[in-house]
Amino acid sequence: MKWKRIKKTVRENPVYLKAGILAAAAVICFVCVYIWDNSREIQTNENGEKILERDEKGKDQTCEMKVRIGDKEEEMNVFVSGRKYNEEELKEAFRDAGEKIETLILGENESLDEVRHDLDLITEIPGTGITVSWQMDRYDVIDSRGCIQEDALTEEGTLVKLTAVLSYEGEKASHEFYTKVFPPILSSDEKLMEKVESSITRADEETRTENYMVLPDQVNGEVLQWEYGKETRAASILILGVGAAFMLIVSDGQRKKEEEKKQVRQMKLDYPKIVNKFNLYIRAGMTIRRAWFMIVRDYEKKRSGKEGRRAYDEMVYAMHQIRGGIPEGECYEKYGMRCNVSSYRKFGSLLAQNLRKGSGGLTEVLGREAEEAFEDRKNLAKKLGEEAGTKLMIPMFLMLIIVFAIVIIPAFFSIQI
Repeated sequence: MKWKRIKKTVRENPVYLKAGILAAAAVICFVCVYIWDNSREIQTNENGEKILERDEKGKDQTCEMKVRIGDKEEEMNVFVSGRKYNEEELKEAFRDAGEKIETLILGENESLDEVRHDLDLITEIPGTGITVSWQMDRYDVIDSRGCIQEDALTEEGTLVKLTAVLSYEGEKASHEFYTKVFPPILSSDEKLMEKVESSITRADEETRTENYMVLPDQVNGEVLQWEYGKETRAASILILGVGAAFMLIVSDGQRKKEEEKKQVRQMKLDYPKIVNKFNLYIRAGMTIRRAWFMIVRDYEKKRSGKEGRRAYDEMVYAMHQIRGGIPEGECYEKYGMRCNVSSYRKFGSLLAQNLRKGSGGLTEVLGREAEEAFEDRKNLAKKLGEEAGTKLMIPMFLMLIIVFAIVIIPAFFSIQI
């Protein structure tokens, strides 16, 4: 029986099924990671001694270990430095680095025979632990960062000797090579703009003691026309304003929907009370009109400045319509239509129909309606409780994700493959 209730709850609320799948996946991930982290055996060498492998790329690492001394067990971090080259391996590594470095520094250039863009003078050979420092015989052509100094260049090219000093654990080796540096190839527009920039720089230097700088009016016979660049601050204000207006409209529409939904929920909760009171007054011998007015009078007494309830407010309006001479049955039908809820439309039609055909059997009908309304209210209360529980699951899932991140991410980083 209990299992059937669980299946019914899951069928009516698919979110529970999704939550169960997510929780099961989390448990499986936890078990897998826990087994992986805690089932590793320390490796041994050919002599049966327990060992910790060094990183082949020379990277230092720290291993979390447990050591048992007699009856005591302690946790400690064991630092393992990366593997270092022996003498023969170091010579081979320096030789390979010298061969690679001429390609690694090219950047946007195709070869060292024609360098027209800045070189990428790296400071470390990737994956080797070998550091690099640079020396050159023409710092006026290429600086220590690999940037080309265009002022010292010629169209025939300038030969520059580069020396890469390779260092590893106090050991050093040098690798020398040459490159030929040429001025960058510029289009006609780029050359013209370069001359404009030079003219501006010269104009600025010539008027450093003046209160203003004179912009050049021509370059190479081309007339220059100056104006301020377009400011884009206005566009950002427009975008922000339109975005804020759109969000205001959306939020207002959402607010109205929420208020309407809240009113409908409130009216559904009030309906059983209204029907019960009406049924009691009818059973006591009152007419439909008298019962209606009594319910309105009780509501107005209890309200006393509190926020109104729409179902009762519509009853007040219907009472004023009846007193104003509008046919009573029509007022009841319009009451149900104004409430725009199926139960109230049914209630208004029931009263109007009984006025036309006589009030015989009205108490039995109202009794059944009261019972159905009470059941509907119980179902609504249950639904509201489930909705509240569903809303609480969102922050719970966020907290669960944070906990998983705190636990799993450090676990993955600590895995030693």
